[in-house]
Amino acid sequence: MMTEITLVDSLVVTVFSMIVVFAALVVIALIIGGIRLVSLDDKKKETHTKQSEVLVVKKEETAVVQTKGNDEELAAVVAAAIAAGSNEELVAVIAGAIAASLGVSTQDINIKT
Repeated sequence: MMTEITLVDSLVVTVFSMIVVFAALVVIALIIGGIRLVSLDDKKKETHTKQSEVLVVKKEETAVVQTKGNDEELAAVVAAAIAAGSNEELVAVIAGAIAASLGVSTQDINIKT
C-alpha cells in the first residue's frame, strides 16, 4: 500500500535535491580553484625568473650600448628597441643599426641567438 505524495512532500524533495546539487557544484568549483592556484604559483615562479633574466639582459645590453657605442644614433636606436620589449623587433632594429653603421646589407650580417 502506497501512500500518496502531497504537493508539500514533492516540494520538499525538490528543494532538498536542488540543495544537494548546488553543494556538489560548490565543491567542484573549490577543487578547480585550488588546482588553478597551484598551477598559477608554478607559472608565476617561471615567469618571474624569466622576467628577471630578461631585465638583467636588457640592463647589460643597455650598458654595452652606452659604453661601447661610438655612434650616438646607433646607441639611441638600440636603447629604444630594448625599451620596446619585443624580441623580434629588437633583433631587427639591432641588425639594421649594425648594418647601417658598418655600411653593409642586413643579409650580410649573421645573427646567432
